Formats: sequence, structure tokens, C-alpha cells
Amino acid sequence: MTGQEFLEKVLASYEEAFDITRLFDVDGDIYDAYAAFNVTSAKYVLVEKAELWRANCYEHTFFKCCPSFAPEILDGFRRKIEEYIEPQIVRQGRACMEKDHMYTFITGIFICEEAVPEEWKKQIKAFRFFKNYRFGIRGYSEARLLVFDMKNRKVMGNRAARQLVKGYRRAF
Repeated sequence: MTGQEFLEKVLASYEEAFDITRLFDVDGDIYDAYAAFNVTSAKYVLVEKAELWRANCYEHTFFKCCPSFAPEILDGFRRKIEEYIEPQIVRQGRACMEKDHMYTFITGIFICEEAVPEEWKKQIKAFRFFKNYRFGIRGYSEARLLVFDMKNRKVMGNRAARQLVKGYRRAF
């Protein structure tokens, strides 16, 4: 299975819950696809006006097929998160997140045709982006990273993507 075929298979699984955009521009970098998801949970007593609590949760997933994996891809994704994705896509230019924000996941999925060298696997595992809003009162944003090695049919990810890696190992 090629990387592009695998991407189509993954996007098909995302279609039910996510809004998918093909060829998404992230401040000059073109990603093969972008998937956005949001859910609101609330608890109220008898009528909706008597709301006890509300929680808004979001996920922004960026997909990219590449011939081989290199640390420049990782550094570029981190830079895009810090300079564009978090301030413009997640916060939408606001100083802070809205009142009922709980969490936002920023997920990068890179599908590589060639094998991922061993020395770069440590960098993938060590990848980290985490940001609290108002000391956690307004929630947080966290980056998750998944890298698929199509040649060896392996998936690896950072610590935040631990559950995703388990799920994709079964599907892979």
C-alpha cells in the first residue's frame, strides 16, 4: 500500500466526525489534508438555562505524505504550530480561548514512503508542544505527532499521541 492510498483510507475513517479540507495551506506550507473537529458537552438541571457546566473540545489534524522523514519536517511543524496554527487557527487571533474551552489537540500525521532512521525516532518521541490558557482555567492546547513508516509498516508518535499509536497499530 502506498502512502497516498493509506492517506485516503485514514481520511475515510475521519469523514464521519471531522470536517475535511484537501490541500490546506498553513502559512505557506501545503498539507495534503486538514481535518477539524469540535464537540460541546454540557450539564444542566431541568431546563437548559439552568446550566451547571459546559466544555468545548477541539481537534485540528494536519496530514502530509512525504517520500522520507527528516528532522526539518519536525522542526517546520513545531515552528508552524508556534507561529501560525496555535495563534491563528486555534485561538483565531484572540488573546485567550473562550470561557468554556477545555482542550484543543493539534495533531500532525506524516505518512512516509521510506523507512524512518532509528536516530530520528527519539526526536519523534520527544516532540512536545503544550500551552495552558490562564493557568489552565481556560483549558490547554497540546500537539500530538504520528509518523507512519510505510516501508516497514510501523507507526510511531510522541507521548501525547500514545493512545493514537495503539489504535493505528491495530489498523495498520
